[in-house]
Amino acid sequence: MKKTSDMELLTTTQTSKKSGIVWKALTLALCGALTFGNISCGKTTWKDVADKQEIIESLSSDISYLIWERKKVVEDYNKLLAYPRSSENEKDIKKSLNQMYEVIVKYDEDIADLLEDRIDAIGDLRECIPDVVENFAPNTPADPAKWDFFFTIK
Repeated sequence: MKKTSDMELLTTTQTSKKSGIVWKALTLALCGALTFGNISCGKTTWKDVADKQEIIESLSSDISYLIWERKKVVEDYNKLLAYPRSSENEKDIKKSLNQMYEVIVKYDEDIADLLEDRIDAIGDLRECIPDVVENFAPNTPADPAKWDFFFTIK
């Protein structure tokens, strides 16, 4: 059995106490940040709605582009399927068809993923809008530009 010296015991004991104090301090800091962060930043704003709409527009644009690119590849794929085959070009045609098929499948997967992201973004927007729709109180000025954010999306 190995004998431990007093210095080793002292070092081990001090290290664990120090790390315990640091751990408690970090835990308290994290709890405080989460508590006060939710209180001060928890309200949804019109800017958040506009940002979510911009995300939806971006996803829609990406989806449209991928669909357009997929159509071009599918046209070429279908033309190659109808191309007359001979013993000399059979191997090349099969190789090209396999590569095009993989590209089409990849486009399909990417489009499906982006559609799921778009659906999620629309759900987030639907949850967000009721939070920001506030009625103004009687005898107070009304904001004439309240809904202008809807038309300023790029």
